Amino acid sequence: MTIEHVRVDKSTGMLSLNGRLDTANAPMLERKIKQWDNDIKELILDFANLSYISSMGLRVLLQAKKAFKDEGRKLVIKNMGESIREVFEMTGFLHLMVQEEKFVAIRKNEADTVSLSLNGQLEAENVEAVAAELISIRDTQEIKKKPVTVILDMENLSFISPMACKLLKQAIDQSSWENRQLCTRNVSVDMQAALIENSLEDILSAS
Repeated sequence: MTIEHVRVDKSTGMLSLNGRLDTANAPMLERKIKQWDNDIKELILDFANLSYISSMGLRVLLQAKKAFKDEGRKLVIKNMGESIREVFEMTGFLHLMVQEEKFVAIRKNEADTVSLSLNGQLEAENVEAVAAELISIRDTQEIKKKPVTVILDMENLSFISPMACKLLKQAIDQSSWENRQLCTRNVSVDMQAALIENSLEDILSAS
């Protein structure tokens, strides 16, 4: 496994994990996390290229999350693949993360499809994170000049506010490009009603 580190801004760092986080590699991740100074208030772990995680890897993450919380800092995990997500769901860690962070957007890249899973409660202040993911998807995929379907997976979305709906519609419009088709998946009856009430029925009809 390789771990790349970068300082996103003055108070935010990021570690990008590539490969398998197993018993042999878990101590390396632990060292990398501890290398960040206390002036880092948020550490992002990018799992976009993580293919496997063992119980030892989970233990390191759980200990790091607790330590960050005790210090008043945030440890955020993003871009989980489906197999990694399943491990987190089975252990209850994904649910814990959603409870603490209230909202998490998780991206999964496939050949002709990009899935953006919305987890927790989507308030107006959270839409910026969704907009950033949509713009990142556009910037990555537009240069390929191939049709791509972007799916907003709402299976674990428990609430969306009217203002969040308005801002989400703006984010969807502003991040569009010629070859993008956008649709929704796993929309509950209540969520469907909220989207229709706030003029987002277009993304429902495309699903």
